[in-house]
Amino acid sequence: MGGGLLGPLLGGPMARAPELLWGARGLALLWWLCGCCGIWRYKTNVENYALLTTRTTIYLEYEGPSFVEWDISTLCTVTNKSSPTATLNCPVPGIHKIRPIVGNEELILWIYDPENAEPSELNHSATSPPPNSKTLSKQFWNLGQEPVVQTYFRNTKYFATAFPELGFWKINVPAMLDDIITNIHGKAIAFQDCFVLDSPFIISRPEEPFPNNVSDNSLCSPAGSEPYIEWSACFPTTALLLSEFGTFHTNDGFITYKEIKAPSHILDFDLSHNVTDIVLTDDGILFLIMGTVYKRESNRFFKLGPEYNLPETGITGIQSRLWCSSEYPVQSGRKLSTVAIWTPSEQYLGYDGNVFIKITDTTKLKRVLDLPMAASLSIGTVCYDSRPSEVSLLMACVGCSSSRVFYLSAYNEDRDLWVLRDFSLNAPPQGFMQMEFVYSASPSMLMWNKEKIYYSYKNNTINGFVIVSGLNQTLSEVSRGSTIHQLVIDYFGNTVIKMKNNMMIFFKVEMKDAVELPEWEKKSINIVLYLNPSGNLYMLFINGSSIHREDYPLKTEMFSYIHGFQDICPYVVFKHSMDLNVYYLDMGDEVTFWAQIVYMENLGLSTDVEIYRPELLMQTTYVDYEIARGICTKNQTIKFYHKMDYSLEPNYTEALPSDITCIKHNFTTYKIPGEYLWDPTTEDLVVNYDWDKYGCLMDLHYAIPFNPDIALYDGSTFVKTVEANFILWEVHGRSDYSYNSSMKQVGCLREAQTWISMLEEHENSTLDEIWGPQNYRSCFESELGPLGDLNQLYQILNHSGYNSVIWPTEYSGIYVFRVKIVDPNFSFCDLNTIFAVRTYGIVESPNIGKVAGFSILILSIFGGILVISYFRYVKIYRALIYVDPLPSHDQQDQTRKTAHELKKDQ
Repeated sequence: MGGGLLGPLLGGPMARAPELLWGARGLALLWWLCGCCGIWRYKTNVENYALLTTRTTIYLEYEGPSFVEWDISTLCTVTNKSSPTATLNCPVPGIHKIRPIVGNEELILWIYDPENAEPSELNHSATSPPPNSKTLSKQFWNLGQEPVVQTYFRNTKYFATAFPELGFWKINVPAMLDDIITNIHGKAIAFQDCFVLDSPFIISRPEEPFPNNVSDNSLCSPAGSEPYIEWSACFPTTALLLSEFGTFHTNDGFITYKEIKAPSHILDFDLSHNVTDIVLTDDGILFLIMGTVYKRESNRFFKLGPEYNLPETGITGIQSRLWCSSEYPVQSGRKLSTVAIWTPSEQYLGYDGNVFIKITDTTKLKRVLDLPMAASLSIGTVCYDSRPSEVSLLMACVGCSSSRVFYLSAYNEDRDLWVLRDFSLNAPPQGFMQMEFVYSASPSMLMWNKEKIYYSYKNNTINGFVIVSGLNQTLSEVSRGSTIHQLVIDYFGNTVIKMKNNMMIFFKVEMKDAVELPEWEKKSINIVLYLNPSGNLYMLFINGSSIHREDYPLKTEMFSYIHGFQDICPYVVFKHSMDLNVYYLDMGDEVTFWAQIVYMENLGLSTDVEIYRPELLMQTTYVDYEIARGICTKNQTIKFYHKMDYSLEPNYTEALPSDITCIKHNFTTYKIPGEYLWDPTTEDLVVNYDWDKYGCLMDLHYAIPFNPDIALYDGSTFVKTVEANFILWEVHGRSDYSYNSSMKQVGCLREAQTWISMLEEHENSTLDEIWGPQNYRSCFESELGPLGDLNQLYQILNHSGYNSVIWPTEYSGIYVFRVKIVDPNFSFCDLNTIFAVRTYGIVESPNIGKVAGFSILILSIFGGILVISYFRYVKIYRALIYVDPLPSHDQQDQTRKTAHELKKDQ
């Protein structure tokens, strides 16, 4: 595979400012990748992978030259471990790990001078250093130069082996690597006042086969549409270009490419020329055509319909991930989706193996997000969020307000949780906006239509429409009436807006104003922008089915344009020690970072640290401030750690904070005895238990006093534990619970407020209205006059107080409470929530009357059986002929006499 020119270097001792770029001397680094990485896949006899059992035959395939053997679980069997194609069986149920063992790739690097390079070095076809570059590399080796390959996501480093006699270095990099975005850097060594540029590099993936037949149809966007590009989040060199001339696929950043086509017996000409969206996945390409999703894999093209749990028609959008999620630590047993698919009323997520799951619809969303059920809600745009585990939905609601409004909801795949974001925007009568999120701890996004761009930073705490700096004009006005064609955000927060007339506008994420870049191409040229990991951009020039790639020097163009501005960078130096994207903390571990910012006096800069899920990640911060000669230096040290006591937990993995605290039971109604209501009745009250409204039941032992812990949240973010006074009441009018403390026991200086006294004062009001912060009076403040009856129960609770709720001891029950904060100094808001409890542990005493009646019934039945048996047996014995087994004395004499007479007759 060919190498590439990394670009010129700021060289020489005077290279300190951007305007000196043009006179700088520099060298570049060229690489050549020996060998090729591979891909592997698995298949089953069931195409949708819905059946994976101990009887399933799994077919393994590996493509690439680096295969060694299959690494499989000891409980599975494979036909031939050394064959790239093998058959696998796992007769034992469970989770089994299967992966190919592959050899490493060899990366060859040398240094060359761009001004004296040979054509083979400039056109990326060189496989070894020419004599001039070989000599230059030897000189740097003699000075101690040693290149290192460092990956972007995991910060893994691979070190080089020098071959000075050949004039290059070799570095072995793993062939199966999902962390393919790297940076090649070395030591700060100069030769003739020149340094070697730190060079970004992407390890290419092998080209997917995607074979075409002569009769296949091209897959094109509708005539007159703008070209659209899509690249892989983890493998940016793998990309797709959709145009009215066809769909083109590349694995090397459009150095080479091939067209993707569809079989004519599946898609006719009209359908194949109506592709409205495309998505790249790890195992193929998705096409949205006339409301239906089709998929192209390496060896087949097919429709994703009801057999894959997707709608036949009506799909309005498909979206893949913008940011790589391979390093995101999901909970055990869960996995993140790779693609989002939606209709105006339904949302689906797609996973590896052509598995698609419907996660919600608009009816469920209105109920879960507490939106008016009578309102009309529609899903317009879906995008993966700033946090890899979240998917955001842009929804339009008609009936939620006086006009059509955009709302934003988010689904957390890791925690199976829906939230309604603190976001709303007046919407036009029809249509939606596109959106993309920035990779950050706090959700930040950009939304746009054809004319304008709306920014929402740091969970919508900073928002507005982007305007061009210095002109105070909209994007359409600056571009002389043109509309937005493309918006590109790179890993460094650089954002470029390309208009249809090829004008480009630049701004940085979390900036409110943009700057117009100098014109680069005529408006008649058909181009599209493509991400370049170096911080610049690629321009793809499209002429029919021909694609040509050129570098666009974004950094230098931006520096050139703002050179004449009076604005200066607000800081002199900003450094930090956070090297990795992901740090893993075990029990008792901690990690410490430092950040230093140096700035001119009176600017008041500081370092901002944002934390996602602060209930899991604790921090302590120390700031050291120094000022000298008008220059301020602020050093900030932050320590992160996890602190939670699991010693009393039977399973500490279950003790992590979770929004799902129990499993829903299989009942929907329950009864409250009429005698236990505020207004007693002779009939029991049947209550419908609303699981969505009341949540899960808290099981409480009847003998343990209950003092609820109330936590305050800002949306889904924990703020603090409530230590203010609060009250509670049973929403269905149940009154058979009490309190364990009197007013005297808690130390009241006068009679406290109670539900009875508040009801008497507000006869025509509901329980929600009669008692709250607006009329709360503390009993710990003395007043002139009588103390009142301090032996009454104290009905106000507190986080640190002794007073608690106590339960009946004769029976168990279900209670649905509403709790309200009554302390007027705690908040201006009316803070209340609802929860449900169920008592247990009571062995209910039997009813004596029922037991006696049941016993008499049993005895009566048993006695009746005995009487009937007696008379039956008497009747039987009377019917038998009685024979005395012991004859009397007279009978014996008579017998002898009879015998004597018989002998006499003889």
